[in-house]
Amino acid sequence: MAGHAADDAPQGPTPSGEETEAAEGSARHPLGVDAPAAVRPGTASARPPTAGSGRREEILDGAAEMFAEHGYYGASLRDISSRVGISHSGMLHHFDSKDALLDGVIDRLEEHAQTALDRAPELRAERRALLRGLAEIWHPASLPIRLLATLDAESVSEDHHGRYRMARLRKVHEHVLEDCFVSFASQGLLREDADPPFAGRALLAMVLNLAVREKTVRSLQHRSHDDAPLKDLAMQVDTFFLEVDPAGPAGTPPLEAE
Repeated sequence: MAGHAADDAPQGPTPSGEETEAAEGSARHPLGVDAPAAVRPGTASARPPTAGSGRREEILDGAAEMFAEHGYYGASLRDISSRVGISHSGMLHHFDSKDALLDGVIDRLEEHAQTALDRAPELRAERRALLRGLAEIWHPASLPIRLLATLDAESVSEDHHGRYRMARLRKVHEHVLEDCFVSFASQGLLREDADPPFAGRALLAMVLNLAVREKTVRSLQHRSHDDAPLKDLAMQVDTFFLEVDPAGPAGTPPLEAE
């Protein structure tokens, strides 16, 4: 894993010698799953995408939107193929089952979690860096977070195909946020009674709660309401700090509340 945040992050099974050799030069997902560098955020593919791979990505785009809105159980392969504009048989050419499609969507969520891990040293440096991370990685209205919220809630079902992977994904996000508060505590920035593990869990819980709120309560509100997800998250963060300078460091503009 990248950076200090990965030291205690959940790890997958140890690969055999043969698997280790084959994985040389490849990146790893945040949950210990070997993945080619081409799928790791910030790395370029060794070969240009083909028409087939482009169609596959379109299907994953559509599936992610459908799963975020209707859940894994509420979206059928036919619903998704209709959303994407592909025949059902064409869908099955790329993904032979809904479980296989869910695996592809969760692969993307693992790449998103890897981004958080890669940015951990930056995020734990100061409060403002964490607030930027909340806007750029954990924005409640973003597709990855809406998808995480829906699939995480669904995975309470013991027969959910993605149950184990979703639980581990949640732990990775909690770990990164906890690591930020551990760093802030070591800098003497947090209240004496602040507990970094709780702060990390509580902040992610707020992120996922707001992801649901953005698609429910928000759509029913009039424009006169001045609540905003990033503003709420900033207030949540600040409950653990001793003092907060709203203006941030000199020359740093205030974080936009969206």
